[in-house]
Amino acid sequence: MKREKSEYAVQAVSNAIDILELLGDKDNELSITDIVSDLGLTRSNVNKLLATLELLGYVEHNRYTGNFRLGVKTFQISQAYINKLSVIEISIQVLQQLKNDTNESAYISVLRDENVVYLNVIETEQAVRVLPRIGNVGPAYATATGKAQLAYYDAMELEKLYSGEFMKITPNTIKNFEELKEELAEAKRLGYAIDNEEYETGVRCIGAPIKDFMGNVIAGISVSAPAERMGLDHIHNHIAPIVVDAARLLSKKFGYREYAESAD
Repeated sequence: MKREKSEYAVQAVSNAIDILELLGDKDNELSITDIVSDLGLTRSNVNKLLATLELLGYVEHNRYTGNFRLGVKTFQISQAYINKLSVIEISIQVLQQLKNDTNESAYISVLRDENVVYLNVIETEQAVRVLPRIGNVGPAYATATGKAQLAYYDAMELEKLYSGEFMKITPNTIKNFEELKEELAEAKRLGYAIDNEEYETGVRCIGAPIKDFMGNVIAGISVSAPAERMGLDHIHNHIAPIVVDAARLLSKKFGYREYAESAD
């Protein structure tokens, strides 16, 4: 859809951006006819704009089909933008909303080798709460956000990280590599992972992965609460969908497109 005109806008620039956004929104290449139809521009105008964008590397012309797709220059610009983003800064609003929606503490974390590192938290105002984990480093296999991210590692990578003995933190902590693989397969199927008092007795957590524009998992978002407030039915039926939605929203901020999920 064409954007609204403004007295300050240069129409040719606006039309060119419309074309780039249209190509970015579609899973497949588009013909000139498709672009003309979707944007309501003249064929002559679209031809000129595409020729300029192709010359500058922002679109590519498929010589076999005659159709157009985004060019490598758009990738380079998006990569430069992503590189300047701070996970902590860009996640604050999403974390705040997640805390509001669940009334529990919300975290953002990343993996460092076999461990998970908690970067930021928005704490619940409830009187009984989980002690903040900011700066904490612990084995990813014992945490919801860690497992949510590990679920996208390949088997060889996982085996290299967890070939040794598993440290038993609580009675519920995963015991071995086979058990970990089963949990990760389930986490990938569901789109979220659960820490069922595995890292801290009396605490349950739900975590989901954050993906970038390439579909790579770059962080995890999670909610933690006392187990007495976080029954497993409550987690699956109420909390997990909210956490997954927050993960999707944050992934979108990092350029992730939902259709890429099928490639995982």
